Amino acid sequence: MEFGKRMNNSLIQNFSPLEKFWDEQSNRLNALDSFRNDLGNLFDDVINVKAKRRNVVTNTRLDFSVFDLEHIKLDKVATLKLDGQVYDLTLKEYAKLAVINSISDKSSLAAQPVYSMLIHVAGFLNEQESNILDANNLEEFHISFLTQSVSDKGWATRLSPPSYRGTYGRRPLYEIRKNLYALGVEGLISPKVSTRKFEATLDRVCQSVIGMTRLQYREGGSFNALTLDMGQYYVDYLKHVYENDYLYALVCWSAFRVLKDEDEFSARGSGGDHSVQRVLSDTILGVFVPDKAKQSQFYARNKVHTRFVDYLYEQYQEHFEKVQSLKEDNICEVVRQLGLEMRFDAVEIIRVLMLQKFYGLVAPKSPDDVWQDYLVSLQKTEVQAKLVEHSTAQDVYSLMSKVVTEHRQDNDGFMLSLRRWSEDLMGGEVDITYGKLKSQLGRVYSAMTSLMVAYLGYRESEFGFPLSAIQTHSNLDVLDSSHVPFRFKLKWVVPKTNKATKIDREITSQCYQIAAQLYDVFKPGNDAPCLYEDYRVGVSAKSDSTNYIGRHVKANWENFVNKYQPFVDVRELKRLSKIASIKLSNDEQVNLSKLKSAYDLGSARVQSLLQASEEALSDLPKLLCTSHIQSSSKTPFKESLLEFQKTGDIENPEHRYAVYNFLSSETRQWLCSGEAVLDKKSMKDIMSELTQGVRYPSPHAFRHIWAEAVLLRYQGDVGAVIRHQFCHLDDSFFMAYLRNKENKGLMQAARIKVVNTLVSALMRDAELAGDGYLGGFARFVKKAVVLTQAISPSDIRLLKDRIEGRVISIQPSRFATCVPREGGEARAKCAHMGNINPQNARPEFCLGCTNAVITSGNIKGIWATVQPFAKDCLNEDVMGFMVQSHLPILRSAHKRINDLSPNANESVNKVLTVIQKAIANVESKLKEEEGLYA
Repeated sequence: MEFGKRMNNSLIQNFSPLEKFWDEQSNRLNALDSFRNDLGNLFDDVINVKAKRRNVVTNTRLDFSVFDLEHIKLDKVATLKLDGQVYDLTLKEYAKLAVINSISDKSSLAAQPVYSMLIHVAGFLNEQESNILDANNLEEFHISFLTQSVSDKGWATRLSPPSYRGTYGRRPLYEIRKNLYALGVEGLISPKVSTRKFEATLDRVCQSVIGMTRLQYREGGSFNALTLDMGQYYVDYLKHVYENDYLYALVCWSAFRVLKDEDEFSARGSGGDHSVQRVLSDTILGVFVPDKAKQSQFYARNKVHTRFVDYLYEQYQEHFEKVQSLKEDNICEVVRQLGLEMRFDAVEIIRVLMLQKFYGLVAPKSPDDVWQDYLVSLQKTEVQAKLVEHSTAQDVYSLMSKVVTEHRQDNDGFMLSLRRWSEDLMGGEVDITYGKLKSQLGRVYSAMTSLMVAYLGYRESEFGFPLSAIQTHSNLDVLDSSHVPFRFKLKWVVPKTNKATKIDREITSQCYQIAAQLYDVFKPGNDAPCLYEDYRVGVSAKSDSTNYIGRHVKANWENFVNKYQPFVDVRELKRLSKIASIKLSNDEQVNLSKLKSAYDLGSARVQSLLQASEEALSDLPKLLCTSHIQSSSKTPFKESLLEFQKTGDIENPEHRYAVYNFLSSETRQWLCSGEAVLDKKSMKDIMSELTQGVRYPSPHAFRHIWAEAVLLRYQGDVGAVIRHQFCHLDDSFFMAYLRNKENKGLMQAARIKVVNTLVSALMRDAELAGDGYLGGFARFVKKAVVLTQAISPSDIRLLKDRIEGRVISIQPSRFATCVPREGGEARAKCAHMGNINPQNARPEFCLGCTNAVITSGNIKGIWATVQPFAKDCLNEDVMGFMVQSHLPILRSAHKRINDLSPNANESVNKVLTVIQKAIANVESKLKEEEGLYA
């Protein structure tokens, strides 16, 4: 019987048990002071309840028609047992009973959380094609609830998990089930979801997804995930800071140390004498004015300046080649001059050789052995290896020296360059003190430490290792030992899971490089941390890095938001594009033309960049009031809140703007009520309110970036995040990480975000399917977009939810990303007996598969994979019929590379020419052989 009809029957005099039950529920609800019976009753789709928080009464409107929506509704979810009779309940009826039985005379605060929680339960089960939440899917539900939200408009990714107090804390699911069971209601939530099971599962998921236990989550606070899009931009900026600023920052830091160790100046205390400090900062900034007076005090300043200039240039000379030889631009230039630019593995080899020469890397192979082994692999796989086939490791060193020497400067040129660099570092600040200068130098090192956090994905407590904890071992893996000659093993503690036991975890040469270069900066003791300067005296070598890592990862955020060049460019492009051409100045027209050539404002990539830029810029005022990006900002904001309590206004314009624009009217009323006490708990609540839904860097957010990058590790865009981190041909580097059960939730949460991002990009750029995006999955999304003609935001969101709901998994390879979907399993090229086998990925399967997504980021991977086939086909000693099976692979590769690069550069043209020549060679041989053996 339908819910509405059943309510009308409740008016008859002879009540049935079911009608009597509903009448009792209605009367009970009407008797509650918190129920607004003037705005409807139990039998309407919408009910209203009053809630009182902080002496402010609010009205909560609950619309139960949402439970009839396509992406939420469920059939036959529950039953009601009355007097031995069993009646079916609809999902809407179940939800109403759950909500009204969470309300009491004292409070109705649980009504909204129960309502929202049940919407998510129903949406989750709808997506899972199930009708009960039980022990089998409870963990997946928690992951879904912490990372996604569902409403009448569809599914969306959460930027931060919901507060515990407003969700789980109000009325847990097992309590909802118990309350309804007392009424005779069973279903939707299984009896097997016990209190212990529910909390234990939530505890595991919390540790994976938000990096804390359930109890820590319950205490409250602000939690967030940057997600891969914002995360890759931030890490790209950190990489830019590292590449551009490390050399001069090291030179300055080393010169400070040398001067401080001088006997003549140590007595004056170069770290504490204000006069000397000013000399140092003014010298670096190029604004030092010599004193003409002969008094000893002033004369000493001139002497410090002269000596410091000498030390700066000495340190520049000492560190220039070793730093520049490991700069990525220079490594890539050496790779290009060696003719290896289309090989993804050459950078790794050059980096290892430079580490051996300049940083004393102790390794099982000498540089000559490393290079010769690589040349052997090239002879087997590289079509055109003539440039390097007779070269030696010394030749590589000589070529690198030639490349970096072009950038070396003499004393005068160095001091001028140092001045320009320091001005840019200080961001145009006028009154620059020694302390401010050292703080900005520290920001450079923070960028490097943050890169390590992004590269490794460890917890914040796991970075206190010394450089000596990293050991090199021979790579015994046949697949990639030629271009990854060494395995770098970090033996260190993992307090969360292994307490004080040190375990081996693999890192890459890029991580070792940063650790070694930071060691050069801080010069710590043998057992001291190498990634940061530990100021605590007498602390164990197993320093808890938690106190340091959080500060380092946020140190560059404000500069990133304001100065990241792509952000600056797309904001300017949007501004100029809105101005009529006739109103633009000549300089603006030139700038607009330049920006349009670099960025397509209509593309999904640039739209994502612009959206991230505007979001970060709009959220920055909120963060500047908190401690999330500035260590000492919370106290001034509290003082402003106290001022607001007393006077009703705030003098600080930034704080006033934050209070009136980012805090709710309820919170402002509470602050002015005369009853507000700004204790630690209240300030924590206010900070959580300010940062709800705001993305900002944290060590755990970097764990999520790492997990998402793993799921797309061969995609082109990820190259900007963690370039060359994913250099291993096999999956051993990742499987060692993912074997731990604790990371299961982290990877599941990452999968949700990655699929969401991928589908969103394909929908926005649907017209590029067959051009910028190749493969069956891109065509499938394009077809869905064209057929549905979704225009409104709600239609687009619903279509996206439907597409994502069909995705089974995501599996990357060098030449394609496999995104299998329900209904397409049997059509997959790797399918066997109707089941897909993405672990068997190979070009002949994936390059033309209905489940593949192929982008320009896969070009090098395609070439690296098919090059051995091309080499076999070009071998004049091999008969055509012996390599005939290679033709489909080569033809597919040629078509895909050609489609992805309509305006190919010289390197890609060479690749296409080689593939064409290989195909033609085999075809001509087959024709000859046909005549010979016909």
